Amino acid sequence: MRRTLLILMLAAFLAAPAAAHASRSQESLFEDETQLLYSGPDRQSQTLDELQALGVDVIRANVLWTRYAPSPRSKKKPSFDASDPNAYPLGEVDDLVAGAAARGMQVQLTPTGPGPAWASGCSGSATARRICKPKPAEYKQFVTALARRYPSVHRWSIWNEPNQGGWLTPQWRRVGRRHVPYSPWIYRNLVRAATAALRANGHAGDAILLGETAPIGRTSGSYTTRSLSPVAFYRDLFCLDSKGRRLRGSAARVRGCASFKRLDVTGVAHHPYTRGAGQSFARRVGSGDITLAQIGRLSLWINRAAHQRRISGRLPIYLTEFGVQTNPPDRFAGTSLGNQAKWINQADFMAWRNSRIRSVAQYQMRDDRSSGAFQTGLRFLSGRAKPALGAYRLPIWPVQGRRSTKVWLQVRPTSRVGTPQKLTIQYLSRGSRKWRSAGTYTVSGRGFLYRTIKRRAAYWRAVWNGHTSRKAAPAR
Repeated sequence: MRRTLLILMLAAFLAAPAAAHASRSQESLFEDETQLLYSGPDRQSQTLDELQALGVDVIRANVLWTRYAPSPRSKKKPSFDASDPNAYPLGEVDDLVAGAAARGMQVQLTPTGPGPAWASGCSGSATARRICKPKPAEYKQFVTALARRYPSVHRWSIWNEPNQGGWLTPQWRRVGRRHVPYSPWIYRNLVRAATAALRANGHAGDAILLGETAPIGRTSGSYTTRSLSPVAFYRDLFCLDSKGRRLRGSAARVRGCASFKRLDVTGVAHHPYTRGAGQSFARRVGSGDITLAQIGRLSLWINRAAHQRRISGRLPIYLTEFGVQTNPPDRFAGTSLGNQAKWINQADFMAWRNSRIRSVAQYQMRDDRSSGAFQTGLRFLSGRAKPALGAYRLPIWPVQGRRSTKVWLQVRPTSRVGTPQKLTIQYLSRGSRKWRSAGTYTVSGRGFLYRTIKRRAAYWRAVWNGHTSRKAAPAR
């Protein structure tokens, strides 16, 4: 019953007329560290060329602290100036920043763990220390080095998925006979360290995002790695109770909230995957989880935090990591190739309708080599294109009414071409084999188009510059 109701609500949302405040300037962000950092200059250049042709606006890259820090497995910090950019072998990041700029794309850097063992506040093995209680003072020096190294980078975000036990521990800590969230306290201090470093080193006017949160929490397993739901994480990060009021007394003290200075950030970043990155948006999730269908929960907690002066008012939301896993190659979490193409278009449409969302994201270009890793690529590991590659270039989402069809689409490369572009919308009637034109239109800017066409059809598609979108059956 509940699942049926959710599906009906989602269908109503999709079929509703476009909101007057729908985005006209939403950016397209792309991430793939394997292709853009770790596979050599030739693959990096090839991938950047393809992303430029696809109309990507922003490249996001996780800058893994442990990959560049000296003696990362040592428990004793080596003798070096950790705020000196020349102390880190950042050549591949240098090439990415320069290569993206040469192609008219921006770069968003995310300094993140795992970190060096010597920068941890925990005991134990070097492996366990890499994500355990990173010292804010050490992290501040690493961010300082990056800030000094990249004066041309004006987009930053702080740590990757801090509510996920694979990126930051401990997620919880024991207080008396109960456990309370701990990763929000750790992360709050990292945010303060990073923002101070950026603003003191030439980036006071930059976009600085907190969050980069994972969408799904856990309710079982070790408390050290039991991932917090994003709602629980943001609630404790901002030191609020379940109704959005300021925490007080012992509830505040055990969460490091006895005093609170406003977090100096300009936006909030989130990863709105469905569970396993291979399910439809209609699937149920926990009450504290935030996939794209529940993005209103994130807006609610941002608003509550702003009301309590924890952050500035009306901060925008940036979707900075998203994708859909396919089968093949993932036989367990993946969906069909056709669903991947369909759902990444649906995600772009849903985000476009929300003026608070400033960017949509795609992770990755190629599938991962490991079968247990992400298989969300627009290409298979071999390089062979999936249907999603064409769907990414020309997203389309038709919604059928009683006598007409609302067709939303985007010519994503328009943002790179820089001049208005003409495209044709075509339809295929039920029982017919011949595509017919529903009209030719001009798009500019980010390439968005939303038109009501007084016709119903079995399928719709867009044709632009020799490229054709996916064959899209209308949503109802």
